[in-house]
Amino acid sequence: MNPPLKTQTTTASWTKVVVPTIAGLVGLLALAALQATTGTAVFALPWVAAVGIIAIAPKAPFAQPRAMLLGQLSAGVVGLAAVAIMGPSIWTAAIAAGLTTAPMLLLKAPHPPATATAALIGATGPSVWFLLDPILLASAATVLVGWALGRVLPAHRYPTQWW
Repeated sequence: MNPPLKTQTTTASWTKVVVPTIAGLVGLLALAALQATTGTAVFALPWVAAVGIIAIAPKAPFAQPRAMLLGQLSAGVVGLAAVAIMGPSIWTAAIAAGLTTAPMLLLKAPHPPATATAALIGATGPSVWFLLDPILLASAATVLVGWALGRVLPAHRYPTQWW
């Protein structure tokens, strides 16, 4: 016979829902505010997804600053190289996104949302400055907001390691 399951307290259950929800909301509002004030395209799917990862799984290896920064930058380089060779298209987007896995793993910086960065670049063909604005800017802003929230929200330690 199996022992009865222990139930969590209401407070613990609410903390597991409310804290990540607040972290995600504040992170997304910060990206929206940065885009509204600077005009740069930081409120895009790769960084919206990264905010979600940091909010929901702040201790995950792919949420850490090293993975976030190197993963996004390497995806940007792969995307730009693919566009330089093939020009922007849906096919370039698919190839760039697929090839992005290799440098992330070689750099020990896996960050799944970076795949969307490579796809975005492959489909649109932006300039090389895309590496700085929005990739580096949005990635750094996301990490910094996550770090700040990790200092003020209970049970939301982020990052667990910087590099």
